[in-house]
Parts: sequence; C-alpha cells; structure tokens
Amino acid sequence: MFSERKVLLVVNPISGDLDKNEIFDAVINRTNEEGIDLRIYTTTGNHDGQIIREMVENLRPQRVIAAGGDGTISLVAQAVHDLDVILGIIPAGSANGLSVDFGIPASLEEAVDIAFGENKIGIDAVSINGEISLHLSDIGLNALLVKNYENGETRGKMGYAREMLKTLSEHENFNVRITTNDESFETEALIVIIANAQKYGTGVNINPQGNMSDGFYELVIAKRLDFIETAKILTGNTDLNPEIMKIISVENAVIECLDKEVYFQIDGEYKGQVKKLETHILKDYITVAVP
Repeated sequence: MFSERKVLLVVNPISGDLDKNEIFDAVINRTNEEGIDLRIYTTTGNHDGQIIREMVENLRPQRVIAAGGDGTISLVAQAVHDLDVILGIIPAGSANGLSVDFGIPASLEEAVDIAFGENKIGIDAVSINGEISLHLSDIGLNALLVKNYENGETRGKMGYAREMLKTLSEHENFNVRITTNDESFETEALIVIIANAQKYGTGVNINPQGNMSDGFYELVIAKRLDFIETAKILTGNTDLNPEIMKIISVENAVIECLDKEVYFQIDGEYKGQVKKLETHILKDYITVAVP
C-alpha cells in the first residue's frame, strides 16, 4: 500500500531559469510542516526513469512531484504510470505547456499547494512510435524551432523568440499521408501536431477541442501560414478552412512523410528526423494533481 505520508520530489536541475533551491526549500518546508517523509531525486540524464521507478517501488509514496518542464513531467509519468500514485507538477521549464493546460500558476507557492492538494484527474497519453506524449508533439515547423532552441544559448521564452526568425527562414513544407480508422488522405503540410492537450507553453491554444481525459487526441494539420485561420484557432473557433487548416479527433493514426524525413519533437524535446509515426491513445494513463 502506498503511503500518504511519503512524497518523492523529482527535480530537473537544468530546466528553465527558475532557481531550483527555491523549489527544494518550498517542498521541504511543506513536508516538514505536515510531517511527511520526503525523498528527493535530481535528474542526471542517465537512466533517470529506471531510478525513479525503483525509488517509488521502494519508498511507496502516495505522491510524486515533478519540478521541470514538459519533458521532465513526461519522464516521471512514464516511470510511475501503472503505480497507485498522484503526479504533482511544479512548473520549472522553459515552456510549461502541461501546467498551462491544467491551469497551474507560475507562482511557486501556489504550485506547491496544488501539487499537495486533494483535487486530481486521470489523463490520457499518446504512444508515438513507442514513446509517450502527454501534451503536444509535432513534425515540421515547431519541431525545428525546438531543435534550434536546444542548440541556442538563451533559455526561457526569450530563447524561443530569438530562434523563431531563424526557424521560419530554414523551414520547408513537406508532403504527408495520414491514415486513421475513418479516412486516409495526403496533403502538403507546414506542421502536423499530435495534440493530447490544448495549449503550448506560450499559452497559444492550438487545439481548442482538446481534452486530456476524453479517450481521444487530435491531429492538427496546418498546410501553410495563414493569419485568418491562425486567429480562428487562437480564439477557439474550429470553423476552419479545410484548404488551410484541419483538426480531426482520433484514437489511432499513422503519419507518413512522403518526400523526405521531417523534424520531430515530443513534449518539447527534439527527437530527430522521421519518415513515419505510428500513434495511438493510452487511456487513463496517469493521475495528476490539479487546481
């Protein structure tokens, strides 16, 4: 049985620009006040998932709190998804898309309150070529931006802004075939987003109909940059011009790049170039503490 008096805190020391000592202090103070047994793991990039899994199996905490960006949260979720634990989130990445979707504030004090709170929901995940996406993954323009950002020298939202012009000048459209249970079609694309959630970390609502707990995910296909159609999505309008933008809800889909390999990212982490993605829903994957 997992104990409500035990918590594991997982911190990515190099994510974002938030002082991680402030996170340590806030969580330590909270657990001391409540008489909770706290263990801390700082990620290293070497076998983190396996180590987290072993720590949870040995400690058996009721709650695991991840402090980092979307990649860190996804890492922890994969390590514990079939165990009876609640995942708490402290936003500490460069682009905290999942926390934005859940309405978790950037305020450390408020985020800690939510991470230790009683409100929780079960959310789905998407399997993409055997890897897990909790949030937003894509091929094309944004994945190239993530690549350029990772190779850049500036962190945070300013870093993304600095890399945007470079990305727009480098990007080329690609041809793609998408096959679902209901249809198969080919199109030119600027980006294809595999969207379990609604918003990027910038707050851009790219998938207005997204619901992380409904047993579906969306494919958002943008064929080219278009101000009007982009404005529609940003304002929650899904009455889109299918010649420019298309959103479909699916439980599984195969995405094939027909003319070349295309840049690919999962939950804010660049994964290289791909020709084919096989995707399917994983229902009720993890329980998350929410406002």
